Order: sequence, then C-alpha cells, then structure tokens
Amino acid sequence: MTAHTVDYKRKAIKKLDVLSSDRLKVVLDFIEYLEQKEELDATLEILADEESMRNIRAADQDWEAGRMQEFTPWNKVKRHV
Repeated sequence: MTAHTVDYKRKAIKKLDVLSSDRLKVVLDFIEYLEQKEELDATLEILADEESMRNIRAADQDWEAGRMQEFTPWNKVKRHV
C-alpha cells in the first residue's frame, strides 16, 4: 500500500466521523458501487485479453476432459499467494 493510499484512507475516515447516519449510508452505497465497478473493470480487462482468454478456455477444456495433471494442486499454489 502506498503512502498516498494510507493518507487517503486516513483522511476519509476522519471525514466519516462528522457525517450523519443518512450521509454515512450514502457513502457506504457509493463505496459498494465503486467496489463492484472495480471488479467489473478487472473482469472486462481479462475478457479483452486474448491470451488470458485462450488460457482460460484451454483450462476449461482440460478440466472437462479430466486432465487433472494440467493443474497445480492448491496446497502448492497457496504458499505463493
């Protein structure tokens, strides 16, 4: 997390302390909208990337064909997440 991000969060929290309950609800709704927008933008970015989509389709085909050796076990992956 960058120093700017930490500063923005700190400033936002200070501003929240002075808002009424109704305004806090509006802020929460807006934050939830932004969260959904961020997820949608990430999804659209992946969908627009031809190589990523090729890899996803190939993985789907391997899964459907039962070629489990093509996949890395979760216990190996989670160490790097």
